[in-house]
Amino acid sequence: MGLFSRLKTGFVLSIASLRVLRSHPKLAVYPLLSGIASIVFVLALLGPLFLVSGTSIGGLEYAALFVVYLGSTYIAALFNAGLVYSVGQVFRGNDPDIGDGLRAASGKSGTLLVWAFASAVVGIVIQALESRGEIGAQIAGMLFSVGWAIATFFIIPVIVFEDDVSVKGMFTKSASIFKETWGESAGANVGLNVVPMLIAVAGIALAVALVFVLPTGATVATAVVIAVLSIVAAMLVGGVITGVAKTALYVYATEDIQPDEFNEFNFDSLFGSDEGSSSRRGSGGVLGQKGGI
Repeated sequence: MGLFSRLKTGFVLSIASLRVLRSHPKLAVYPLLSGIASIVFVLALLGPLFLVSGTSIGGLEYAALFVVYLGSTYIAALFNAGLVYSVGQVFRGNDPDIGDGLRAASGKSGTLLVWAFASAVVGIVIQALESRGEIGAQIAGMLFSVGWAIATFFIIPVIVFEDDVSVKGMFTKSASIFKETWGESAGANVGLNVVPMLIAVAGIALAVALVFVLPTGATVATAVVIAVLSIVAAMLVGGVITGVAKTALYVYATEDIQPDEFNEFNFDSLFGSDEGSSSRRGSGGVLGQKGGI
């Protein structure tokens, strides 16, 4: 599959996910709460630390950096788990409830914390490699980062929908599903960013045009607000459609069922063939009888 085809596939997938968001706009609450909680957490942790230590970087600062990775990853994972759970409810024909989604995510808090810890360790290692001057270390860090992203692409749906999944099992299951779905067309992932990017670009372009036409103080302030709101909107939309797309792909990969909301999307373009569909059917638990919903 060529690059253009991959981008087109990702774009079509994002449009289908966007229709889910349009039907259930409350799903945007998850990335909104995640962003707010993460900002509060980072400021509460690093603010006092920098006031005390100034600009020096020592052991305490590196420990704080690890805690930031751990906490921010856990917060993101918790709200993403709630989002994925609610999307699963949508695919079952139910109206998603934010409270139910957060309770379901809290029920997986132990596993999510393990995932956050592993992600924090990997994040520190990658940053250490990329911060070194040697080109070899920087390339190794980049490759490690890409490999980690691939292996953990479906980690949240696996944690949410699989019963009693082991630490090793959640990583192997996630990597296996990625290989089945986007292993041959990973570039389609880029296509999921097209819609959020268009939202941000449109808002920023409007803000710039407004300042250019009416260069006053009030106009500049209004333009800044428009630009910021467009970026926030892009982040919220991007967070939701990524969660929706991952859940849809997970459903198809594990149960061989195409959600009604994606009836115009050709999942076989990702799988490449129908071979092995019988092994996928029923192994998950989103729409079938098994699993955690």
